[in-house]
Amino acid sequence: MQADRTFNISTLIEEQKTGRFAVGLLFWCFLIMLMDGYDQTAVSFAAPAIIKEWHVARGGFGPVFGAGLFGTLIGSFIFGYFGDRFGRKRAIVSGSLFFGLLTLVSVWATSLPELMLLRFIAGLGMGGVVPNSVALVAEYAPKRLRATWVTLMFSGFSIGAGSGGLVSSALIHRYGWPVMFVVGGVGSLAVALLLIVMLPESAKLLVVRERSIETVRKLVARLRPDIALPADAQFVPGEVQEKKRFVLKLIFSDGLRAITPLLWIVFIVNSMALYFLQNWLPILMEGVGINPQSAGLITTMFSVGGVLGGLILCRFVDRHGVLAIISLPAIGCPVVALLGHGMSEAWLMFAVFATGFCVVGAQYGLYAVAGMIYPTSFRSAGVGSAISVGKIGSVSGPVIGGILLSMHLPFAQMFYAASGLFLVATVFSTVLAVLYRARFGDEHSKDNTAIKMRSALGDS
Repeated sequence: MQADRTFNISTLIEEQKTGRFAVGLLFWCFLIMLMDGYDQTAVSFAAPAIIKEWHVARGGFGPVFGAGLFGTLIGSFIFGYFGDRFGRKRAIVSGSLFFGLLTLVSVWATSLPELMLLRFIAGLGMGGVVPNSVALVAEYAPKRLRATWVTLMFSGFSIGAGSGGLVSSALIHRYGWPVMFVVGGVGSLAVALLLIVMLPESAKLLVVRERSIETVRKLVARLRPDIALPADAQFVPGEVQEKKRFVLKLIFSDGLRAITPLLWIVFIVNSMALYFLQNWLPILMEGVGINPQSAGLITTMFSVGGVLGGLILCRFVDRHGVLAIISLPAIGCPVVALLGHGMSEAWLMFAVFATGFCVVGAQYGLYAVAGMIYPTSFRSAGVGSAISVGKIGSVSGPVIGGILLSMHLPFAQMFYAASGLFLVATVFSTVLAVLYRARFGDEHSKDNTAIKMRSALGDS
């Protein structure tokens, strides 16, 4: 009788069919990622108008961009721990309310130091939402679809980041730069309030932490409506090392000693390229002679390319792990180098699209791989640590861009510098792929084979 009422939560998740619960989870996490992406880049699209209104130098925005991203560095680590300790949902809702409010307050900024401080504080919440959303989706996703689900969810970030270009092109010339922060702040607060009611907590985390069996029972009933759960149903995690309390050394244990540092290095380099381009493209496009409205639209193609790159890459990550991300930095290197050379707006739009396809697509792959590497008991902390360390690149990329602009270097040289980062990312991701394959390759293949066999037996 005991066996009849004891359920393995990992098995229940692995054998689920994608239905209303999964679609709802992805939708709400996608939506908060969309607002997170929009709010992170709102200041980049507002920057050209602020520069003209406040009469400040372009290079002065380097610290502003860097401050917001430095806030996300700290927030990723703090909220990652908070999510593992108190729940993914609480961390996501708290972070969303936090950055939504601070983004709205940015409307009243009157100087670069004020704006820099507000972006830093808002960044704490922005950084906290990402690792917990990745962990929440990864913990409900079957292994065969984990990278795909994480990528679908995280595509909201790029769509949100790109939508800033559409908002700026349509509204700034009518309402001024504050409209960027009004849209982001109000939208983020509205979504955060909806998440309180609509977003589920991680059933797997509740089982691991041995909390609220009744809540787990309700979540499993929604996840697996095809199973009749007895009133006294019990649940077990079904993963090794689930009950370990998190300490930093865990992310270097069990074959992760070399994989974790390499993951961090690739995160740093790719993030440096990503945020260098994402923050400075609106200003750089105007610098090469593109009018403000066209600059916003062209920059939007960076995020559009990123979404498509991530969606195409995700299926390869599910099958081959980190091996799939090597090609994108290699392709992106020459493409970015060409951005600083004269070309028509149509070709420039295509080049920016291709750049986003490579750099943002690789970032999606890194998030998915990080979610696959670490177990449930410290997945948020593991992903959060990688994101936090990666923020070294996120912060330094825009700041270095500001320094280069202050030196009045030709725009072509700035794009050459960015292309060099793609080359470095290619080298280190190759080494990471070899080590990842050695540690997880056989296990990954066995998981997929077992799932396909179960599906075949079920179909027959």
